[in-house]
Amino acid sequence: MAKTKQTIEGKLIIGVDFDGNITTEPDMGKRLVLQPNCKDVLKSWHNKGYKLILWTCRTGDSLGEAIDFLMESGIAYVFCQLNEQYHEVIEKYYPDVARKLGADIYFDDKNAMTSVNWLDYASFVEDKINMEGWVIN
Repeated sequence: MAKTKQTIEGKLIIGVDFDGNITTEPDMGKRLVLQPNCKDVLKSWHNKGYKLILWTCRTGDSLGEAIDFLMESGIAYVFCQLNEQYHEVIEKYYPDVARKLGADIYFDDKNAMTSVNWLDYASFVEDKINMEGWVIN
């Protein structure tokens, strides 16, 4: 029998990058566009109780634009944190909380093996849960 790996407090934490991942890669002066199936997958994960963290290099006004985009797209609510560790990660590891995001899974267009495909992301998450034997509350 495979050893069961644990998530923090039975919560699946997923870090999600913004540019090129939630949106198509931004072009100067052009409107941001959601990646296909992104909205549906993020909402599904939120509804399953997964803890989603928007983890982006954006700061200041640029970060504000990203938040505005998420709000206009109707998906800002799915994120429990914005460029910060999930509160239970902070509680568990304080005062030695790493700068690197404490997440079970992280999606970034820079580490995608091919192009960003949110349906593949969704399948990967379910496969990972089953393979690791995670019990998600």
